[in-house]
Amino acid sequence: MTHQPLQLAKFPRFSCLVGCSYLCLSPASAIVSSYGGTNIFNGVYINDVIGANAFYQQGFGGQRVVIANIEAGTVWGEHESLQGRVTRTLSDPTITGTQLGQVDWHATFVGHALAGSGMFTYQDGIAPLSQLWSGAIATSWSGAPLEEYVGSFSITDASFLYPYRTALVTGVNGTRADVINSSWGFGDPTGTAAETIAIDAMLRSSGAIGVFSAGNSGPLGNTVGGPGSGYNGITVGALTNTELRPTYDTVADFSSRGWSDAYNPQTNVVVTNARATIDIVAPGDNLTMAFYGGVSGGHVSGSDPTAGSGEFYIPNMGGTSFSAPIVAGAAALMVDAGKAYGIAEMTHPLVVKAALMAGATPTQGWDNGQHFDGAVIRTSQALDLAAGAGALNLEKAHSIYVGNSTLVAGLGYFTDGLNTMGVAGTTGASNLAARGWDLGAIQNGANIYTLAGVMAAGSEFSAVLTWYAARGFDVSLSSVQDTALSNLSLELWCLDQNLGQRMVGRSESPWGTNEHLRFTLAETGQYQLRVLWEGQNYQTASNPDLLTEYGLAWSVSAIPEPSLATIFSVSLMIFFMKRNRRSGCP
Repeated sequence: MTHQPLQLAKFPRFSCLVGCSYLCLSPASAIVSSYGGTNIFNGVYINDVIGANAFYQQGFGGQRVVIANIEAGTVWGEHESLQGRVTRTLSDPTITGTQLGQVDWHATFVGHALAGSGMFTYQDGIAPLSQLWSGAIATSWSGAPLEEYVGSFSITDASFLYPYRTALVTGVNGTRADVINSSWGFGDPTGTAAETIAIDAMLRSSGAIGVFSAGNSGPLGNTVGGPGSGYNGITVGALTNTELRPTYDTVADFSSRGWSDAYNPQTNVVVTNARATIDIVAPGDNLTMAFYGGVSGGHVSGSDPTAGSGEFYIPNMGGTSFSAPIVAGAAALMVDAGKAYGIAEMTHPLVVKAALMAGATPTQGWDNGQHFDGAVIRTSQALDLAAGAGALNLEKAHSIYVGNSTLVAGLGYFTDGLNTMGVAGTTGASNLAARGWDLGAIQNGANIYTLAGVMAAGSEFSAVLTWYAARGFDVSLSSVQDTALSNLSLELWCLDQNLGQRMVGRSESPWGTNEHLRFTLAETGQYQLRVLWEGQNYQTASNPDLLTEYGLAWSVSAIPEPSLATIFSVSLMIFFMKRNRRSGCP
């Protein structure tokens, strides 16, 4: 976390922008940049920057979702932007005589970004209607002599495990978190620390989405730490802006990034510069955030400059600690929509992750190592080392995830057939729309996805494939197991009637859990996506299960140029779908 010298401000009450109730989803309500306006409260609206209005306009604000923020301390629920928002705190009740569970200034910033809500336009987090749980792992904070605000803290195995196991495994009264955010980190470049493996294992088994800050040790490579250096969550870097350039389109220098190393537990070999660890980036600099000034948590000395008031904010805050909850809130909006639509696979973490990444926008200088070898566009890197798939773009993700479909009370949803919302089975399909997603599985060969109609040359194509590393965890950190890492590839083929089937794109990153292709189609034709099984990097189980579940999302920007038969077929696809029935190809 980086920040300017302490500057606190109250919004002038006589000019408050009121008129939005507590449950209002006004497009004008947002976290704000400290830049882009006449003061720190009316700069660029972050919710607008990331395209969240696409979900708000359908009534999705996270109301069906539980988000657990798990980090050093707890969120202060007395700030005006967070009153009534923290519905449960999670810290090990058996640990006494420590600082565990203390309210923390850093956690309060993060809680505001996740789920803040209030009367004023600068108070709403990304998922303002969600249930917010606040978990704490720090048993003590430490800093240099006379330092007031610190981010360094200590944990124990028990203090670490309790909030994660409660949120992801045991739950509370039958409810578990749908999304977790963790804006903390430690040195773990290979992603093999017990804590990182344990979180990866719990995410894989729980069906929850995990979002992690990448760290603030950039711009050098191999600087992403745990738990973000793991394989099964969404690791987030930070975008910055300036007074002259208030939009967020550039990765901040401080944002950690790859290449990152990989460890093979079967051979006990560290593979250097093996994988791109950043999945996506979001605004994480020059933000106006809710401020907690009490002397607890990471505020280790001095006094409360606010005298206990919950009306103060701090400008120009920066760090991947804040870009991560923005992505976690975005994931919560998607899960909210998925629950409303009633399609079980729609809320699967691999589907949500793939759609978020496929919809991302290239940042300044974005480069995922794609090159043309004379016949095929290839990448063995898959993602940009600093920006991952690019900048969070919920408007584009919305078009992939739900398209132009509309919920109809009591009946399910209405679709125009121009979006594929999952397909039957786990091995691919044909006659698919130009944008969509699927949850599949593979253990050998190739799964084939054929798009319907003809795609025009000049169309922008983007597709993401993502899967889990097989990692295990029982009840203690000594029980963690790093079991297997499958190697999948993603290809795009052109189905030319004259020249036959030709591969035109291939993402073949061997050590990650993502593949990504993004380029402009060079020719008009019909296209086909292929998910390929390339074996496993390692396998340590005595009775291995080779089946690898994956999420796939794709988008072709131009509307297809269909044949008359396809036009007739699409016209028949305008229908009402019952809840719990998946939309797909006949």
